[in-house]
Amino acid sequence: MAQSTTPAPSSPTPTSRSEKSPARDLRRNEVSQLVGSEPISRFSVPEDAELGPELAKIYADFRASYGFVPNWLRALSVNPDAALRLVQFYRHLFDPARSRLSAAERELIAVVTSAANRCSYFVFNHTRALGAALDDRVRARRIAQDHHHVRLSKREQVLADVAEKLTTQPTSVGPAELDALRQAGFDEPAALEVLEIAAFFSYANRLAIALNVVPDQQFFEN
Repeated sequence: MAQSTTPAPSSPTPTSRSEKSPARDLRRNEVSQLVGSEPISRFSVPEDAELGPELAKIYADFRASYGFVPNWLRALSVNPDAALRLVQFYRHLFDPARSRLSAAERELIAVVTSAANRCSYFVFNHTRALGAALDDRVRARRIAQDHHHVRLSKREQVLADVAEKLTTQPTSVGPAELDALRQAGFDEPAALEVLEIAAFFSYANRLAIALNVVPDQQFFEN
C-alpha cells in the first residue's frame, strides 16, 4: 500500500549532535517500526519533518514515481550525505539516456549480483524491476532464485557470469571475462558499465546487509 503523499511539515531548526535528546531518539526509532514488528534498519530512521530540503525533495520524487519511499532510502537517511551519494550515483548509472545497456540488462546484473551477495532486500527490489523490463515476472523470479537453472541468451549468460564472478571472486576477473563481453557484443565503454553496475550493487548490497534493511511491503504485492 502506498504511503501518504501529504507534504511533510517544515524542518525544525537543526540541533547539534550533543543536543539530541533520548526522547527524540526514541521517536526516531519508533518511526523505524514500519514493517510489521521489525525495524527498517539497525540504526534510527529520521522523521520526514527532520529531513533537509535536498532529501525531502528526493522523498517527494520517489512518492511521485513509485507511490512510496523505499526502505533503503529511509535507512540511509540517518546520514543524509550517504543517502544523497547513493541516489545520485544510482540515477546517473541507470539513466536510460546515458546507459549503453538495456533496462533488462542492467536489472539482470543487479539481480545476479544481489543474489550472489545474498542481499534479500535488493533481490526483492530488482526482481520486480527485472520482471517489468523482461515483461516476464516468472522468468525474473527464476533468475533471482538461481540463474544457472534458466536458459539465458548468450548475451545474458555472459552478463550473469561476469557479474557473479566480479562479486564472488573479483581477483579472478581478467582478460578472458573481458573478451567474453566483447564476443557477446559489448564494446569497451559498455563492458566497463557492466563492471560498474555489478560493483555498485555490491556496494549497495553491503550497506543493506549491514543495516538489515527490511524489504518493503510493496515488493510482495501483485
